[in-house]
Amino acid sequence: MKYTIFLAAAVLFAAFRLAAADPKADLQPNLPNPDEPVEIRVTTGDANKEVKAKVGEIIVVELESYAADNYYSWTETPGRSDSVLEAEGRDSKMRDYPIGMVRVGDKTTFRYLVKAPGKTELTFGCGRPWEQDKPPVSSFSVKIIAEASDANAATPADAKSDAKAASASKTYEMTRDDNGRTLKVKVGDVIRVKLKSNRTTGYSWALTGKPDAKILKSGEVEYKVDEHPAGMVGVGGNDFCTFTALAPGKTEISLGYARPWEKDKEPAQAFRLTVEVEGAAAPAADAKAAPAATKEVRLNDGDNGKTVKVAVGGTVTLTLESNPTTGFSWTKTDKVDKDILKLEKNDYKEKDHPAGMVGVGGTTVIVYRALKKGKAKIDLTYMQPWEPDSKFNTDYTVTVEVE
Repeated sequence: MKYTIFLAAAVLFAAFRLAAADPKADLQPNLPNPDEPVEIRVTTGDANKEVKAKVGEIIVVELESYAADNYYSWTETPGRSDSVLEAEGRDSKMRDYPIGMVRVGDKTTFRYLVKAPGKTELTFGCGRPWEQDKPPVSSFSVKIIAEASDANAATPADAKSDAKAASASKTYEMTRDDNGRTLKVKVGDVIRVKLKSNRTTGYSWALTGKPDAKILKSGEVEYKVDEHPAGMVGVGGNDFCTFTALAPGKTEISLGYARPWEKDKEPAQAFRLTVEVEGAAAPAADAKAAPAATKEVRLNDGDNGKTVKVAVGGTVTLTLESNPTTGFSWTKTDKVDKDILKLEKNDYKEKDHPAGMVGVGGTTVIVYRALKKGKAKIDLTYMQPWEPDSKFNTDYTVTVEVE
């Protein structure tokens, strides 16, 4: 009898709570914040799928790692087009699990900003960072189709033309095994040279003879260190250099592996690739046309020497690799016309790294606001303040046209 009374009381109490609740509470819309960029989340269940996104949106890739005791982790592997997707960060977080349960692993999150329309692929491998010669225990890839945002959508005819151009262009990845080859490509194709390197020895790959600038556009040589355990020193990596085919013709890519200060010595290694570009050249007017003014311009190390357009009230954001632990930092030369461009931000962000690891680099983020129409030049130098004339300093210049 007591149990029957208790059960009836519980039912009456629940009914009272239900009646008192706001009947419209569950009908209130959970509207997105219009000021926040749209995020598209990709998980392991989306492997090999095609994901469509628009310029300005964020792609978030969430991957579960293997048992933490085995030190497995996810890393991005080369193949992404920097002109389509820009890496914004990587974060590893311990997965929640009940108290007393053995930790089963982490969740690694990668974030990318969609910069421009086009097609590219995101690929990742899971393994122990120091076992570079072994294939990953697991891999993941997803195809990204980036489209113009609604605000800047192309006309149907233009959209069809852009889609045709994007599908026609290819990216060729060349390695040490391709030394001495002749490669045939078409106008618009991209050549990405990947060469093993270890900058802790002082050696690095650099162009020893630039290809014909009318045929191939050369990018800067970028270095990416291999993943490694905390505290491990002398870890190597890869140097990457990207070239874009501009017009028909024949030219040569030539790189040497050497110490920059040993000018009189022959490179320890050499890489040569003959490139034959086929196909019709783009009209001269199109080749010289500057991009239309936008509200936000994002630049990185590969944009050194460029001229960009930004609308009045818009921003120019420079994200540049740096490592203050070496004494080097990006220094302004104060040549910016402050009536046209106003400095709004100058911050340094260290890369994610295991606890206790020292000497980790990161990125310096510098933001300028466009105040009025005109032309201004941003001049920066990556240097040690006490060595202003060192030959190891790097200059970075961008011309900004405010419209």
